[in-house]
Amino acid sequence: MDSLPDQPTVERMARVPKVWQWLALLIFSILFAGALEFGALPAALLIGPMLAAILAGTNGATVRVPRPLFGAAQAIVGCLVASSISPDIFPVFYKEWPLFLGTVVATVAASSLLGWLISRWRILPGTTAVWGSSPGAATAMVLMAGAFGADQRL
Repeated sequence: MDSLPDQPTVERMARVPKVWQWLALLIFSILFAGALEFGALPAALLIGPMLAAILAGTNGATVRVPRPLFGAAQAIVGCLVASSISPDIFPVFYKEWPLFLGTVVATVAASSLLGWLISRWRILPGTTAVWGSSPGAATAMVLMAGAFGADQRL
């Protein structure tokens, strides 16, 4: 007699009510961030919740941050990054502009090639591969990826 295969593990959290999914996400975010902070790792408060979200997403969680709140959070992160730049850095940029320009061009070229290869080899869907491999400007890339139909979580 043929037996039916077990349900895929990816759907595990999808069967749990959203309130419990949010609670699990919050608890794992605190645990991961706390463990990383205890280890004195940089960006623990960013990486811990990101690891929790990856864990939830790979287990079929269906909770999503509302779009306006997601956009506001991305804007806050962008403002925090911008506020960390001091005016003293501009003379260095001016003096060493060929080095900076070469680095930027090489990074964009390498990431574009990588995104194209990942898309061509069908490792990830086309738009997800292209936007996901774009260097820097993570806030803009995540927003643009969503606007162009890519999976923002990947």
